[in-house]
Amino acid sequence: MGEHRIIVIEDQEDLAALYERTLTKQGYRVTKAYTGEEGLAEFQDGGADAILLDMTLPEMNGVQTLQEIRALNANVPVIVATGETSDEIRQNCERLGVQAYLTKPVDHTELSAVLRRTLADPKVNTEEYVVVTLRLHKNVVKRLTSLDENLERAVTQICEDRLN
Repeated sequence: MGEHRIIVIEDQEDLAALYERTLTKQGYRVTKAYTGEEGLAEFQDGGADAILLDMTLPEMNGVQTLQEIRALNANVPVIVATGETSDEIRQNCERLGVQAYLTKPVDHTELSAVLRRTLADPKVNTEEYVVVTLRLHKNVVKRLTSLDENLERAVTQICEDRLN
C-alpha cells in the first residue's frame, strides 16, 4: 500500500491535515493541495494513484477541477469528499466518473474502504464510460434537446437505447 500516492485537494487546512494523518498511518504517500490549481499542478508534476477532492474550493471549484483532472487523465480514481449535497453537483461528479461521493463529515473507515477497493481495482467505473468533449452542430444539439432538454440525459438515453 505504501507505493500509492494520494493527492488531497481540500481548502480547509485542518481537514486536509486530518486526511493526511489518517491516510499516512495507512501507508499512503499523501500530498496536500489547498486549491484546485495547486492540486492540478501536483497531479501534472507527479501523477497520483487516487485523488481525494472537495467540491467547495476557492477560485476554481471542485467540478471545474474534476473536469481538468479528467482532461489530463480520464482514468485516475477520484473520490469526492464534500459538504455539498446538491443533486446537480453529484450528477456532474457521476458523469465525470468519480469512484465515490462521500458527504462531510467523512467517515474515515468508509474513506479507507473506498480507497482500498479503488486502488485494488482502479478500473472500476472507468472502463464502462469514456469522458469526451464534443463540438456539435446547432442542428444536432436541437435534435438532441428535442429528445430531452438536458443534453447529457439525451445523449445518455441514445447510448442506453443502443446498448439494449
